[in-house]
Amino acid sequence: MIQELLKDKKKIGILSILVIVIIAFGILYLKSGFKELKKNDKESIFVDDIENTDKSAVTSNNNMKNNSNSTKNKEVTVPIKDKSIVVEIKGEVKKPDVYTLDENAIVKELIEAAGGLTENADLNNINRAKKLQNHELVYIANKNGINKEGTTKNSELNTSNSQVTSNNIVNINTATIEQLKTLNGVGDSKAKSIIEYREQSGGFKSIEDIKNVNGIGEKMFEKIKEQIEI
Repeated sequence: MIQELLKDKKKIGILSILVIVIIAFGILYLKSGFKELKKNDKESIFVDDIENTDKSAVTSNNNMKNNSNSTKNKEVTVPIKDKSIVVEIKGEVKKPDVYTLDENAIVKELIEAAGGLTENADLNNINRAKKLQNHELVYIANKNGINKEGTTKNSELNTSNSQVTSNNIVNINTATIEQLKTLNGVGDSKAKSIIEYREQSGGFKSIEDIKNVNGIGEKMFEKIKEQIEI
């Protein structure tokens, strides 16, 4: 009877030890699994934070690059003020006066600004496509040889020539053929060449430019340079 009890106690003890061992292993297993899970959670959060930070940095860099590129590509527009010239027109126009026009204006535009031509206007010596110069005077002659003051063209030219002779200076940008002929060595042919050149080139920029006129060289320029201006 006692022996049977001892055997039963041994069995119970062995079973108890096995149960304790199993419980111990179970506890260890649960703890290790919980630590691993917690580790994974931390790693996951850490990785997400890095990725979010990297994405924010990349976005910020891209925005900075885009702003920089847009600044470089942006053109600065500076408004350019329109330049103007002041010119006078006399003779056979409806409203002879001094007018302010665009710097690229031509004689035709000046005539239009002056109300147009009268019925007695003579355009034989007028190039309406010629570009105007600042402070230039344009005179539209009368086809009958009479100006608005009642004097003839010849008397007007004689008066003009006397003024040129007394002043001894001729504006080669505005002078008539008769005025140009007062210059030393300049006749009809050279005077016409001077007028043709200034009409084609838009006027003389300096008195030295007159040397570009056909028939006028360095020697003639030396003779007339004290008599001319622009």
